[in-house]
Amino acid sequence: MEKDIIIEQLRQYFGERKSFSRKELYVFYTQFKPDLKETTFRWRISNLKKKQVITSISRELFTLSFKPVFEPDIDKAVRKIYVSVDKQFPMLKFCVWSTQIISEFMLHLPAKHITILQAEKEALEPIYCFLKEQKLGDIFIQPEKKEIERYIYESKNAIILLSLVSKSPIQKINNTATTTLEKLIVDLYSDKNLFAAFQGSELAHIINNAYGRYAIDFTKLFQYAKRRRKDIELRDFFTNKTDIPNNILND
Repeated sequence: MEKDIIIEQLRQYFGERKSFSRKELYVFYTQFKPDLKETTFRWRISNLKKKQVITSISRELFTLSFKPVFEPDIDKAVRKIYVSVDKQFPMLKFCVWSTQIISEFMLHLPAKHITILQAEKEALEPIYCFLKEQKLGDIFIQPEKKEIERYIYESKNAIILLSLVSKSPIQKINNTATTTLEKLIVDLYSDKNLFAAFQGSELAHIINNAYGRYAIDFTKLFQYAKRRRKDIELRDFFTNKTDIPNNILND
């Protein structure tokens, strides 16, 4: 009962704030337990997250506005590709997703969608040969700009094979390894030729809608962006082109 009262007081204390820091949360709890230990405080944070009272938006920032994690729909075509490749290469780490999952964030919807399969670079050629044999679509390995412009968006069922960056933030949905929202945003920004339809003001619109609807772990996002060597310019894009608060980006 006492814990419920403290949680209600926490909601009232930070209720008007879009975000608050770990230090501020610690100060709040020391009102009730002045000698609060760090280990106990970490447990409290973990417990608040489990109860969906707070959610992390960066390493040192939280918000009371609970947002769900983005879990894209896995359509039959994507699922079929994943199951086929996973069965043929059972030890391979890879993920599959379709640009169709971006539609809910967009203002101008593209006429066609493409499927992206990302795996270890050494595995791309064997996957290419396998998918060709299975006749699951028109397969392209790490296509260049001319190939993208001439063929990919003219194809009815294009499957693009790309290298999977180490420690990429992926998730499993319905036993299918796919992208996370953090990875999706970074990839859209980084691969400008492949994702030309999602650039400029459209990308800003996508990011603003994604931020408004779902939880985004910006620590995870920028760690992945750094591995893609895009963290500095992506941070600038967020600052100058989107509605994401600066205190989140500068944390």
